[in-house]
Amino acid sequence: MTCRERAGQVRDRYDDVIATGAKVVAIGTGGKRYAEAFIEDERVPFEVLLDEDGSAAEVVGTKRLGLVSLVKPAAIAAGIRSTAAGHRQQKTGRRPFQLGATLVIGPGDELLYADFEDHAGDHADLDEVIAAIP
Repeated sequence: MTCRERAGQVRDRYDDVIATGAKVVAIGTGGKRYAEAFIEDERVPFEVLLDEDGSAAEVVGTKRLGLVSLVKPAAIAAGIRSTAAGHRQQKTGRRPFQLGATLVIGPGDELLYADFEDHAGDHADLDEVIAAIP
């Protein structure tokens, strides 16, 4: 559900991001039908790629949601916030416990910014992300 919230946040700041000359790409955990519904439901204007087997998550080194992180007060608050904003989970992807990351990759594949979620809803500050874009 909070991946939907994040998609909405990025969608709402999409013009700010592309004004820098950057490109936004999301990588999802679900299959093609799930991704199509996600794009339609959240009105996503950016490219969404699929990591059906988890290989991209493994390369990047994202964490997985565990029982302890699932019941953290911050994670519960994020779920409530996301639901209240209308970002309701319709279905889950193939790896529903996969946490996300936000990366800014510059020219020459240089990693300029990286933020890894510690719990669901632990999203990088978009102002920081945009500031990291050269």
